[in-house]
Amino acid sequence: MTLSAIEKLNKWEKAFSTGNTSEVEEMLAEDYVFENTDGNHETKNEVLSWVSEGGQSIGDFKVYHEDESIICGRHSYKQDGEPEWEVMFFARFENNKCKFWKVHGGVTN
Repeated sequence: MTLSAIEKLNKWEKAFSTGNTSEVEEMLAEDYVFENTDGNHETKNEVLSWVSEGGQSIGDFKVYHEDESIICGRHSYKQDGEPEWEVMFFARFENNKCKFWKVHGGVTN
């Protein structure tokens, strides 16, 4: 069963808020790549490691496009002790597994 974009984002939000990454881990392909605003790439294990540390949250989801292969939109990102960010995201899926997730954003005013 294919999850909706909001269901996928809710899994990320839950992982950030609880530190439990098991549901996100199931959603990610083994060769998953995350690209941050600076263009740096991280592997599945690297991402799961920093998400599980806690002290971060995402929310305010807005989905602009979704189909079985692509989702894109925006969400907030907050790390304890830091200003809140607004990020655009783009994610690519194959066989219900996320292969690539890109974020680009900056501090909100």
